[in-house]
Amino acid sequence: MKKKFWDCCAPVYDLAMKKGDAGDRIAAEYIAGYLAPGSTLLEAACGTGRFTCALAPHLAQVCCCDYSQKMVETAKRKAHVLGLDNVSFSIQDVTSLNFPAASFDSVLAANVLHLLPEPEKAVDELVRVVRPGGLLIFPNFVNAESDSSGRRFLKLIGRLGFQPQNEWTSVQFLDFLQDSGLSLVSHRMFISKQPMCVAIARCRDVAF
Repeated sequence: MKKKFWDCCAPVYDLAMKKGDAGDRIAAEYIAGYLAPGSTLLEAACGTGRFTCALAPHLAQVCCCDYSQKMVETAKRKAHVLGLDNVSFSIQDVTSLNFPAASFDSVLAANVLHLLPEPEKAVDELVRVVRPGGLLIFPNFVNAESDSSGRRFLKLIGRLGFQPQNEWTSVQFLDFLQDSGLSLVSHRMFISKQPMCVAIARCRDVAF
């Protein structure tokens, strides 16, 4: 999807996703349980910072990036209002990150892999920038498990130009991650605006 679509969505994205706020908060608590206090996190494709703002209080430093400037601006404003001074922001593409290898203790990419024509490229980049043995965290909508209300929501936003590249079930999503060379540590389903599977993984070739 083009940047213009997400730039236009940025001012209303949180309002459109408000029904999923409770589910996202519970998912963030689940994720926080796997993050070491004082560690560093990259959130790539951060959107409006829904996970960033929930997780930053648990961490030493969070770096956030998104390829939509308007999304980044929205996330930055939210972090400022909440007094989160350990969060930095940049405009970057999750498939081509400007960070050195092994820069972060953990990386997170929420609800983006199903939007990409080649999601394996994003996984490869996140593997590159996470330190050996670090966690890769993927909260992702699994639209193929949507109930009728979820399907109606997808149909509505589809009229606005929203076209996911992959409509996975949770099983298909987890299979994709394992086929991409990741070893699952844990996974759990949450009810957000749409059904969301949170997968926590490590690189398969790292001993732990």
